[in-house]
Amino acid sequence: MDEVKNRREALEEKIEDLEQTLAGLKAQLRAESEREQHEAIDRLEMYLGDLDKKNSNLQDFWKMLRSDIGELFGLSGDRGKNQ
Repeated sequence: MDEVKNRREALEEKIEDLEQTLAGLKAQLRAESEREQHEAIDRLEMYLGDLDKKNSNLQDFWKMLRSDIGELFGLSGDRGKNQ
């Protein structure tokens, strides 16, 4: 009976060790997943910032173009401002 008890205790110790290892791996996986999500969010924020800058540049260009065309053709500055 002692042999069975010793084998059982040895198996329980191995199971406990494996459970601790598994818990550590799960924690690493969660940390890696969170890191990847933060990186993805950072890339998205950079992309949106670039889009915002391009949009602003395009709006500035459009205002200058509209003004230059208005001056070239003698159009009133009030026409087309809402377009």
